[in-house]
Amino acid sequence: MNGRAFVPIFLCLALATTWLGASLWYGAPARTARGPRVRPSRSLADTFAQVLCRPPADVETVDWDSRPFDSTSLMQALASKDEARHVREIRALYVDLLRRAAGPADCGRIRQWVDRGVPVDEARRELAALPEARRVAQVRRVFVETAGRDPREWDDPALRRWVDSPYTLAEIRSRLVAQRPLVGVHYFAWYQLVSAGWRNDLTTVPADSPKPAIGRYESSDTDAIAAHIRQIEDAGFDFAIVHVIAGFPRTWMNARTFVDRLSGHRLKAAILLDGLYAEGAAAKAMWVRQATDEFAGDRHYLRIDGEPLVMLFSAPIDFDVPGVALRNVYWTDRYDPGRNTFNPSRRLEPRDWPFWAPTPQPLVNGVVPVVPGYTDAPLGRLRTMVHPRDNGRMYREQWQRALALHPELILVYSWNEYFEQTAIEPTDAWGDQYVRMSACFIAHAHRGTTGSC
Repeated sequence: MNGRAFVPIFLCLALATTWLGASLWYGAPARTARGPRVRPSRSLADTFAQVLCRPPADVETVDWDSRPFDSTSLMQALASKDEARHVREIRALYVDLLRRAAGPADCGRIRQWVDRGVPVDEARRELAALPEARRVAQVRRVFVETAGRDPREWDDPALRRWVDSPYTLAEIRSRLVAQRPLVGVHYFAWYQLVSAGWRNDLTTVPADSPKPAIGRYESSDTDAIAAHIRQIEDAGFDFAIVHVIAGFPRTWMNARTFVDRLSGHRLKAAILLDGLYAEGAAAKAMWVRQATDEFAGDRHYLRIDGEPLVMLFSAPIDFDVPGVALRNVYWTDRYDPGRNTFNPSRRLEPRDWPFWAPTPQPLVNGVVPVVPGYTDAPLGRLRTMVHPRDNGRMYREQWQRALALHPELILVYSWNEYFEQTAIEPTDAWGDQYVRMSACFIAHAHRGTTGSC
């Protein structure tokens, strides 16, 4: 090749290199139309998708991936942009109108609105006109007309299950009418008989608390467990929630004995893990996997929507374990969406369940709690709560409220919690009054009827 031929080729290459560099750093429209050319790191791509619902542009990839960064600082930097504010506002429309969070599949539509600079009100109108939004509104109306309650915010998971189902509105209506709640009862497997009294690993039951009719027992006592299973099943309960303290091997062994003794019974069981409120997401996930590995294979283990149910007590579900139905069960003086006093966000999260509540108790994500009474006065707490049993009146009122709300689940707190005196098992104080009432109300629940007991 002679020198004269080489000069124009060199100039073309130089121009091409200059154009590529300019497009990389300044985001030329021709490059943008074809999408990013520089592959971002996984952390960078995930954070951009989470905050801005788009991949990073080449200039952003080069800027961030050319230096060390952490996801938190990146998220904060992106969240401060006007673009991020617009994305947040439109994402909020999905929760408001569709009763679900916007997912990756929604980012295409979200970016169209953001990139066009569409005002939020206009985006709301367009989203509300979509078939999914219309179906949400129609199914919500069926709930109101059939069950007599509005599921919006209080019961979004149930609303979305019916929205996502293949059923027509008429079929949803008939299935809601035919729906019967499962009834469970919290069961504590932590009692020990020691010289200082009857206790768990942390606290002694107050001496003046009611005494079980079978006598104070070790929770490892197979005869006591067998008697409890028989009484719980005879009362009509569908399942027992076995309370396990994650770091206490004794309660694991007692729970194992309880589940093993279900052989030959129709009663099912599910595990509630306590003691994890201060743990991080990875630790909570590890304990959940341990519970499912140990118990979920048993044919008596309770499944929700085909997945084994594992509950955590007062431990937010900020993690996932695939194939497991996770629920956070807690007590708070307000469950109300927007005023929830347990969650810092004040929201009622879709996987939250109520532990107990004074009358009239709410329906929370398909669940209504029922409690016979409550007192922590003997425990010496700075702030005391007392809800008298009133010879069974509170239990009756709570059951009648639960039946009227047509829930998916009714959870009774509890079979044998004596520290705050919420037990319903036969005792020297009330005999078998609460077991008999339970049997009557559970029969109503399973028939789909209401009435006094």
